[in-house]
Amino acid sequence: MEPKQALGDGKALAAEARLLHAIFDRLPAMIAYWDRDLRNVIANDTYVEWFGFTPAQMRGRHIREILGEAVFAKNYPYMKGALAGEEQLFDRTLIDTNGRTRHTQASYVPDVVEGEVRGFFVLVTDVTPRVEAQRAMNEAQSLARLGSWSLDVASGEITWSRELYRVFGVDPATFVPTVDSQLARVHPDDVARVRAVRDRAVADGEEYGADYRICRPDGSLREVHSRGRPERDAAGMVVRLNGTIQDVTEANEAAREVARVNAELRQVNQLNADVLGMLGHDVRSPLGVVLGYLEELDEGWQDSTDELRRRQVATVRSAALRLRALIDDILALATLDAGKIVPRLDDHDLADLVDQALAEVPGADQIAVRGGSVLVRCDAFHVRQVVANLASNALRYGAPPVSITVTASGGTASVEVTDDGPGVPADFVPHLFERFSRASDGSAAGSTGFGLYIASRLAQANDGSLAYSPGRDGTGSTFVLTLPHG
Repeated sequence: MEPKQALGDGKALAAEARLLHAIFDRLPAMIAYWDRDLRNVIANDTYVEWFGFTPAQMRGRHIREILGEAVFAKNYPYMKGALAGEEQLFDRTLIDTNGRTRHTQASYVPDVVEGEVRGFFVLVTDVTPRVEAQRAMNEAQSLARLGSWSLDVASGEITWSRELYRVFGVDPATFVPTVDSQLARVHPDDVARVRAVRDRAVADGEEYGADYRICRPDGSLREVHSRGRPERDAAGMVVRLNGTIQDVTEANEAAREVARVNAELRQVNQLNADVLGMLGHDVRSPLGVVLGYLEELDEGWQDSTDELRRRQVATVRSAALRLRALIDDILALATLDAGKIVPRLDDHDLADLVDQALAEVPGADQIAVRGGSVLVRCDAFHVRQVVANLASNALRYGAPPVSITVTASGGTASVEVTDDGPGVPADFVPHLFERFSRASDGSAAGSTGFGLYIASRLAQANDGSLAYSPGRDGTGSTFVLTLPHG
């Protein structure tokens, strides 16, 4: 060989060696060779990241010094297997030099020369992302009670995810999933349908969904929802089915319970509608007749010398008015709950509406009314109901003097109802206009708890508002109904 040729070949070999060494060091895995005495011959730079040793520092060292006693003890059986000429593949969790927990897959490959094992090659790959992804998937399947499966159509081989064993209530160590063993856990009445759905998917290549029951070994019956998606080969033949099976027992039971409750609610709603219809017609109509005659009797007894009878008639009329107001409140509440409150807007004199409302409030002659004519656009019945409620409350729970003032300012008109009673407890004010709310101090004993709620909602329906403020000196109450000024 010519000297120049030998020199060229040497440079080429050196360049090739440098390239191989660069590849060796840059591979994202630990690569090393250990002799029969478990001493290092060569290693790549990745060991620095994992164990803190450079390749030069590792050379000639015993593997125990690199791995540490704990990891060495766990891996030693695999080393013995490799030195016995058998390839080894296993998983191991390691802590790197930064304190991170990392999951690895290690491969020990024997180096056999002329039938003799001289040592073994090591390849350790970081599989942390894969392990964490699998763990996340297992957790998600566990939370959803959903397992996955895959069926090879030609061989009949079927694989299950870990969660699917739990869905079926079987032990992965003893139960072997096959088409037949899986069908054996299906309820006998559902087997033919499940088999037909699967066969149709294989034949047609269409996705499917099916609901059926399974019988667990402990005797419990579970309801499941299964989905399948076929895979085709290049010729269009279905070669694999992939799918999921989810335990929907509790969800189905909840759905059945909701359906039962909804059916009962429909019956209750129909009963409520019947009762409200009765209140609106069968009770309200004769009550109107009674009130009419009581009003005539009350007015006719003004000059009578029979004071006892006069007071009795006045008391009965007051009770009837109160009963009618209660019926109106119940009907209004039902309308609000149904979301059907639609005001009949028209132009009205607010002062006239106040007078009309007070005409049906027992004891309203004790209320001082101030203010003049103010034009508003509203539903007259709604406004009368709100004013009557505020006036009745002031007489019942407040103290004289009670006054009502009608005013207008800018684009709004207001009805201010004031009394000199104890006022609303401060801790109850935030709940004053809530449904069925009553003060805890007993000051509203006998109240239904929805009068102010209805009044507030009626005010809102007429583009107005209802507000409360305590008296200036700490006593008394002021309620203000505000409406758009015509």
